[in-house]
Amino acid sequence: MVSGLEILLPYPVFSRLLTLRELPGDVTTMKEGDMVIVDYIGRTSDGEIFDLSNEERAKEEGVYSEQARYEPIPVLIGEGYVIPGFEENLKGMEVGDEKEFTVKAENAYGERDSDQIETYPEKEFQRQDVNVNVGDEIMIGRRRGKVLSKSSGRVKIDFNHPLAGQDLTYEVEVLEKVENSEEIASNIFDFRLGHGDISFKDGTVVIDHHHEDEDHQHEIPEQVKEEIKEEIREHAGFEEVRFDED
Repeated sequence: MVSGLEILLPYPVFSRLLTLRELPGDVTTMKEGDMVIVDYIGRTSDGEIFDLSNEERAKEEGVYSEQARYEPIPVLIGEGYVIPGFEENLKGMEVGDEKEFTVKAENAYGERDSDQIETYPEKEFQRQDVNVNVGDEIMIGRRRGKVLSKSSGRVKIDFNHPLAGQDLTYEVEVLEKVENSEEIASNIFDFRLGHGDISFKDGTVVIDHHHEDEDHQHEIPEQVKEEIKEEIREHAGFEEVRFDED
């Protein structure tokens, strides 16, 4: 049975809300464990832009969308915030550096895997009052896929990442190295959760998580909470991190 079904909008531009401070004047090169703020443009091997963080550049390139958010992104090097090849190229860069590089598919979103293309009976979708069409992006459980075909009562879905199998080219500028502990913790919170509130009281990080849909409230798995706590402790230096979900 198809469970947890949801029709999705196309993949959004990956960006986070930040306020840039004055750029530091040091020439420290980036390494594992550093948090940096970057502007970037990502292109496929045929030159098509699939993601970028700068609104003005988006307008210049003719890919601007009112639905997208255009802001620099935080990257905590070594923690998987971006694809491995992107992350590796940040190491050794300095604030103010600009760099263009190509990431091979195996260090980006992997090669395409035929085992990630699956077929489901159309009646399973109808049972949940969901009408799927070719090209729809849907969630089944925790997996995101795209409907490739629908015929003879069967629906074929591709769970490969849309950029799987492609070499990708990036233009990246390092805008800032984040040094402030509260800003590091806030960026970790924003990247890992993206909703709720974070505050700092007497050296303790307090995460207030209340995220509700119309008919139910989302709960964060304990394992995820512990991973967020550990990441904040390790990289922001706070000993006490608490979730408040009451």
